[in-house]
Amino acid sequence: MKFLRHSCSRWLCLFIAAFQLAAAAADSPWQRVVVIGASASAGFVLSEPFGGTNTTKCKLNFYLDAAITAPHAPAKNLATALMFMNPEAFAPMQVEAATNGNPTLVIAVDFLFWCCYGEGRTDADRAQRLEQGLKLLERISCPLVIGDIPDVSSATNTGIIGLDQIPSPTALAAANQRLKAWAAARPQVAVVPLAKFMRTIMENQAVTVHGQTLPAGKTRGLMQNDRLHPTPRGDALLAVSILDSLVSENPKFSAADIRWDSQEVFHLGFESAQ
Repeated sequence: MKFLRHSCSRWLCLFIAAFQLAAAAADSPWQRVVVIGASASAGFVLSEPFGGTNTTKCKLNFYLDAAITAPHAPAKNLATALMFMNPEAFAPMQVEAATNGNPTLVIAVDFLFWCCYGEGRTDADRAQRLEQGLKLLERISCPLVIGDIPDVSSATNTGIIGLDQIPSPTALAAANQRLKAWAAARPQVAVVPLAKFMRTIMENQAVTVHGQTLPAGKTRGLMQNDRLHPTPRGDALLAVSILDSLVSENPKFSAADIRWDSQEVFHLGFESAQ
């Protein structure tokens, strides 16, 4: 009888603990993380244009999951490397799929990239495309992290993107100015400085995120040779940068819930991706 009472008490404690853990997860702003965007988020390797094991290791969601220590379901990655082919079709599909899942956080770091870049577009065309992209993002009511738009003109030297797809410096500057103003009017939106992140890496300069510094001369390897897509280590640092921008702008998300060591995030995310 004594054994039975002890056993029942033990199971009751386990049940209560499990219930409390589930309740904490249900109340967590990290509960349902969704990624939308283009090839940098979806994962892309030039030698695997249709996907493969190396491509999988470049998917951003694995490194976001590794960086978020709070209880949460695995991040859902809706991004696609095919965004460049038809952003007018793929972007609305992603937003609809994301909002249908009642997300608590949406990461859209490269979602707007092809709203500014693209073939045969005038500056006016690009501005209109950007407005369409922003209008889509307005459908997302939960916290949202977006990236500003980087200058990737040097990637034309690798053949990954054509000269006619590159916006003029005027169009790029106008796009980022508009994006900044749009985000400033929306307290649920945080902007990660993707343009600075990529420029610093391509110049092999030191990168500091949340007090963690990678020294100059050690950062070029975070970007693939196509000069456009991050390597797995780059994804890990990008994930940490995204979350740093989020917790800096939105008090609902605690810095205590983040693993800030990008090397540790890389190892955990890379292992999950395998």
